[in-house]
Amino acid sequence: MAAKRRLSKWHSFLWLLILVAVAVGMGNRGERADVLLYNNAGKILGTVPTDRTLHLLHEGQTAPREPDNVVETRRLECPTVAALELDDATAAGCFAALPLGPQDTAVLLHKLSEQGIRNLAISSPLAWQENAPPIARQMVALSLSRFEHTAVGLRGRTAADADFTPAVLLSSRIPAEQVEGDTTGLPSCNKVIENDLLYISEAQQLCWAPDRLEDERLTQNAASFTERSFPLLVRWNGEILPTLPLRLAMQIKGLSPSQLKIRMGKDIRLGDITLPLDEHGRTRLPQAAITTFKTTDVIDGRLPAAAKKAAIALLSQPTDGKAEERRPQLLAATISQLCATEIVEQHTEPGAPGLSLMYHNPVKGWLPLCILALAALFAVRVLPYFPAILRYIVLLLALGGIFRYAQELMQQGSWFHVSTAIVTWLVLCLALTVLHPTKMKGRKR
Repeated sequence: MAAKRRLSKWHSFLWLLILVAVAVGMGNRGERADVLLYNNAGKILGTVPTDRTLHLLHEGQTAPREPDNVVETRRLECPTVAALELDDATAAGCFAALPLGPQDTAVLLHKLSEQGIRNLAISSPLAWQENAPPIARQMVALSLSRFEHTAVGLRGRTAADADFTPAVLLSSRIPAEQVEGDTTGLPSCNKVIENDLLYISEAQQLCWAPDRLEDERLTQNAASFTERSFPLLVRWNGEILPTLPLRLAMQIKGLSPSQLKIRMGKDIRLGDITLPLDEHGRTRLPQAAITTFKTTDVIDGRLPAAAKKAAIALLSQPTDGKAEERRPQLLAATISQLCATEIVEQHTEPGAPGLSLMYHNPVKGWLPLCILALAALFAVRVLPYFPAILRYIVLLLALGGIFRYAQELMQQGSWFHVSTAIVTWLVLCLALTVLHPTKMKGRKR
């Protein structure tokens, strides 16, 4: 017959008192540990972002807000470019003879410079019917020199017998190492269409750029292009050259050809801005700003305020004298987009409301208290009789129950003192190593 075992009631009572004393004595002393436990658990479970802090609150408390965020935004700001089309119909109201001669052209340019226009791109044939005297052509060149920056368009075409690239364009050619990708989609030409201004000595001081190319619709017909710019680049005898809008933008920004970085079909970098670029050398015009004015406004000195504020203008003269409204607007919009500056702004956004859990007392009320007391009594009075392996299983289940209960409360927005429960559990483990039932001695008959 197996010997009976006996566990001292006094020892059990003593450890019961110790368990109660530890649970009550801990109080909120382990709250710092609770904060660490809940924050680490929340980040592991994914309920608390890694850059946020979870606050454990008591009744009447509120969580502090997260620190304010400084958000940096970048945007492109395009200057307004004024467009003036000098077709025969509009010029007839201001000038006696058509087509315009060099003297009238010089007067118009002088009027523009007097009214606040400092940067000018001119897309014009610059060809006069009568053989203009050198002094008249010099007047045009002198009027162009009054502007801070000027780009003059040069027409070209593709011929069976190619000419050498004009000397006035060689200084603006873009080095091959600055261009990546396939350039065969760019407009091309190999022969200049001469004008009456090109070969005078004063013209050599002007900045020339390819403009209207024969048989290249991208440089002539702008009727179908509303979202894409005028081509920024052309191939002239294999050289990659900036067109009229890009040439003026480079002057305004103070950029040399070697400072450009071009990736065909991807983007083009102009100083501190980078713009998308398609296979035909065009960019998009999302921020471009333009305004238009009439020849009479210039001659009468009544240039609109928007045009004066722009300080950048495009003067376009069609080759046949017939108005082509969309092309000047496209050229002006392209210049506006290329002259954009990047605006960096910092905004302070209020911090988000703090993440928090509200304290929940698990033994509030007589029923939870009675259940907890019975569990403690079971642990010190009955559990010591269990085989060792069963005791370990029960203890592990108890620890898992603590964590499970904490998780459920956390999902409900509450918390309790996990640190107190863990310390009490550790004391119980110690108690079970001490509480051993002893065999009862048999009585003598």
